[in-house]
Amino acid sequence: MLCLHRRAFLLAGCGLALLLSGCDSETTLHSGLVEQQANLVMAALLDGGISCHKTPGEEGTWNVTVMESRFAEAVNLLESRGLPRRGYQGVGEVFKKTGMISSPSEERIRFMDALAQDISHTIATIDGVLDARVHVVLPENDPFARNTLPSSAAVAIRTRWDVDLTDMVPSIKGLVKNAIEGLAYDKIVVTIFRDNPPKRQ
Repeated sequence: MLCLHRRAFLLAGCGLALLLSGCDSETTLHSGLVEQQANLVMAALLDGGISCHKTPGEEGTWNVTVMESRFAEAVNLLESRGLPRRGYQGVGEVFKKTGMISSPSEERIRFMDALAQDISHTIATIDGVLDARVHVVLPENDPFARNTLPSSAAVAIRTRWDVDLTDMVPSIKGLVKNAIEGLAYDKIVVTIFRDNPPKRQ
């Protein structure tokens, strides 16, 4: 009788273990990533000790999955590393021939947006930069007017907590100035935001 009870107890224990292991299923962390972005995300997760998998998505994209129990941890880890990186569209992509006719004003706005994305992408490649955004203002001045409004640019950079780019601000402003025709150096504002240091566990 004792053996039967012991056997039943062991079977119940095994069933409970299987049930608990089955509850922690995989869930999609990110989808629709290009392969390079998916690889960077996986590398960061694996480096942080979080198991993950890459599966094919739609239209040549990739999905990254993790265990549900580590989903929040994975999100926080990727957020701290600025991954996956924001997609940028350069001038060549924004101005692809689509067969649609745009007004001069629309073309000008699209050009400013594409130019800003090109510069943002360049700044985002600097070591320690998690994200970069550039806002460009190119006033539509009357060539015959006496008073004209100057062009300007605002640059917002988010960096890791342990990175200080203060000494690079002049170089960043010089990069923006040379990328935008007619933009004066003193009309460029660069603001750097550093992430908070990770909390000690």
